[in-house]
Amino acid sequence: MRYNIAIAGNPNCGKTTIFNALTGARQHVGNWPGVTVERKSGKYTQAEHKFDVIDLPGTYSLAAFSAEETIARQYLINDKPDVVVNIVDASNLERNLFLTTQLIELGRPMVIVLNMMDMATEKGLEIDADTLATLLGAPVIPVVGRSGAGIDLLKEKILRVARELSLKSRPIDITYPRDIEAELEQVSALLTASGDENRLVRWTSVKLLESDKQTRDEVRALKGGEAILEQTARSIEHIERLFKDVGRAVISHARYGFIQGALRECVVETLPDAVDYSRRVDRLLTNRWLGLPIFALFMWLMFKVTFDLGSIPMGWIDSGVVFLMNVISAALPQSMFASLLVDGAIGGVGAIAVFLPNIFMLFFIIAILEDTGYMARVAFIMDRIMHNIGLHGKAFIPMIMGFGCNVPAIMGTRILESRRDRILTVLINPFMSCSARLPVYVLVAGAFFPENAATVIFSMYILGIVAAIGSGKLFSKTILKGMSKPFVLELPPYQRPTLRSLVLHTWERGFLFIQKMGTVILVGSVLIWALGYFPTQVDLERDYSAERAQVNQVYDQDLSDLTAKFKSSVQASKSVYHSEMVEYKASSGYQELNDQYQTLRTSLSEAHTNQLYSLRQQEVGDITEQKWIGRIGKVFEPIVAPLGFSWRESVALITGFVAKEIVVSTFGVLFGVGANVDEGNLGVISGLRSSGMTPLAALSFLVFTLLYTPCLATVAAIKRETGTWSYTLFSIGYSLGLAYLLAFGVQYFGGIFNWLS
Repeated sequence: MRYNIAIAGNPNCGKTTIFNALTGARQHVGNWPGVTVERKSGKYTQAEHKFDVIDLPGTYSLAAFSAEETIARQYLINDKPDVVVNIVDASNLERNLFLTTQLIELGRPMVIVLNMMDMATEKGLEIDADTLATLLGAPVIPVVGRSGAGIDLLKEKILRVARELSLKSRPIDITYPRDIEAELEQVSALLTASGDENRLVRWTSVKLLESDKQTRDEVRALKGGEAILEQTARSIEHIERLFKDVGRAVISHARYGFIQGALRECVVETLPDAVDYSRRVDRLLTNRWLGLPIFALFMWLMFKVTFDLGSIPMGWIDSGVVFLMNVISAALPQSMFASLLVDGAIGGVGAIAVFLPNIFMLFFIIAILEDTGYMARVAFIMDRIMHNIGLHGKAFIPMIMGFGCNVPAIMGTRILESRRDRILTVLINPFMSCSARLPVYVLVAGAFFPENAATVIFSMYILGIVAAIGSGKLFSKTILKGMSKPFVLELPPYQRPTLRSLVLHTWERGFLFIQKMGTVILVGSVLIWALGYFPTQVDLERDYSAERAQVNQVYDQDLSDLTAKFKSSVQASKSVYHSEMVEYKASSGYQELNDQYQTLRTSLSEAHTNQLYSLRQQEVGDITEQKWIGRIGKVFEPIVAPLGFSWRESVALITGFVAKEIVVSTFGVLFGVGANVDEGNLGVISGLRSSGMTPLAALSFLVFTLLYTPCLATVAAIKRETGTWSYTLFSIGYSLGLAYLLAFGVQYFGGIFNWLS
C-alpha cells in the first residue's frame, strides 16, 4: 500500500526535524504551484508500506490569512491525506493545540506528536499522553525529534492509523457553548440541504461563523448559497450580541476553553518555579545595547571562519580543476571540441566550483544559528533598523546570506510571510556584495590603489549596504507602497543542534547551488566560450612576429653592446691594479663595475620582457577585437565611454553577467595571460595599468561592478522567487541604471574636482 502523509504544525515546533527524521535524505525541495512558498516532500518505507510525506508550511491556524495558511488548508481539504501528523511543542501546549482543534474539525485521521519532550521535562511538565489522546480523538506520541527518540513508535502509529487499526483514532467534535452550537446546527442544516456531498459540514459551519472570506465565497456558489449566508449573518449577529464580542473571537475563546480543560486533565506541573534558561540567555543576547554588538561579533566570526577555512579546500579544488584541464588538453588533439570542453565547460564551471567550500561552510554555520534558535533573535535585534526601509527584522536574515551568495539569499526570502516583503527583499538583495565580486575588487584595487586597497574594498561593501537601504526606501514609497505586515516574532527555546540535522540543512541548500552550476552557469560559460572562439580565422594588419623578432634583435644587440662595454671597462680598470684577473675579481673596483653591469642588464631584460608582453597584449587585443565578443564590446564602447571604460571593460562586464568571478578571467584572456588567472596575477595588473584605464575609471568600474545587473544565476533566482518576468526585468533595468548613474557620477565629479589625478 502507498499512503500520503501531511505534516502540520506551528512554526518552530520542530516540524522540519521530524520530517527529516522520517524521510532522511530522500527529500525533494521545490515551490508549491503558483506561489513562492517552499514545498518539501519526502518518502519512507515501513513494514513494506510506502509513505509519501508532505511537510506543510508552518502555520498557527487555518484561517487563510497568509499564503502558508492557504496552502496548508487547501492541501488538507482538497488532497485529503491519509494521515495528518500534527507536530506539537510539548513545552508550549496551549498555543500549539489551537491548530490541533482546527485539524480535528477537518475530520482527517491524525497522529499528534509531542515533540521536545526533553524541554517539557526541564520545565517540570508531566504529560499523560494516553489521557490527552482520549480527549483529542487521536494517538499522542511523545518524541525528542533532534535525538530520534520515539520516531520508530511514531512510524508504527502512523501505519496503524493509515490502516484504520488504531483504537485511539476516532472522530470527535470540539464542543462550543450551547448558544453557538444552536447556531451551528441551523447553518449545518442548510449546508446539508445544499446537496454538496463532498463538503465538510461541521468545518464549513464553524468557518462561516468566523466570517472566513474564502469559505463565504465557496458557499455563495452552492445551491441555496445566499440563504446559507443570510442565516450565517443572523447567527453571527446573535452570537456577537449575546457574548459582547466579534464572532471570530468568540469561537477562538471557545477553542482555548476546550484546550485548557483538556490540559487540566492530563498535565501536571512538578516544578512551578523551574528555571527558563532560554530567557536567561536572551537577557544577554537580545539586550537593547549588547544585542547588536554581539550579533556583529558572531557575523564577523562566521565570515572569518567561512573564508579562512574555506580557502584551504578552495586551493584543492582549483588545483584539481587546473589538473583536469591540463590532462584533457594533453589527451585530446587541438580542436574546437577540445577548446569547448576545456575552456568552455570545465573552465567556466570550475571557476564557480572553486567557491563551493565557502558556500557550504557558510550554509553550515547559518544552519547552526537556525537550529540553535539564535537566528530568530537576529530578526528581533534588527527589527527597528529594518523598519526604516519598510521591512521587519526577519528580512535581515536573507540579506546576511547575500554577503555569501545572492542566489541562496534570494531563495531565503521564503521565510517572509508577506509577498510584498518577499519581493522587496528580493529586489534589494543583489546590492549586498557577494563573495563573487571580491576577486574583482582585489584585482582592480590592487592594480590602481595598492596603498589603500583595503579601504577601497571596504567602501564597496558599505556602498552596497547604502544602495540596498536607499533602494528599499524608494521601492516602499513607490512600486511596493506600505509597511510590512504586522510582525509577531516567536523566540523558540535554545536547543543543541544535531550533526545529522545540520548536514541535511546544509546539503539541502548547497545542492540547489550545485544545480545552478550544472545548468545556468554551464550554459553561460559555453556561450562566452563561443563568443570568444569564433570566428576562428582573423586577419591582423600588423605583423607581430616580425615586430617580436625586431625587438629580440634590438635586445640582443643592446645586450651585446652592454657586455662589450663592461668587458672594456674591466680591462681598463684591471690595468690600474696591475694584477692577475683572478686576484682582480676579488677587488672592490671589479665588484663595483660588476654591480653596475648586473643592474643595467636586469633593467634591459625587464624592458625587453615588457616590450614583448606589450606586443602580446596588443596582438591578443587585436585578435579578440575581431572575435564576436570583441565586436560586441565595440558596439557597447560608446555607451560605456562616459564612464571612462574602453571596449575591454565592456567585454568584462558582459561576461560578468554570467558570474562576477568571470570578470577576472576575462581580463586574463584579454591581456594575453590565459584564463587560469587569479586576482594577484601581475600580468593582469600590468595589463590593466597599461590599457589606458585611469585610477578614476578604475573606481568607477568597481562601483559599476558592485551595482550592475546581478549574475545569471541570481536573475534566475529572482524570476523563480517573484514568479513573474516583470519584477525580474525591473530588477535588471533598475540595477543597471543605478550602476550607470553612480559610476558616471564618480567619473564626472572626479574629473571636475580632479580626484585621483
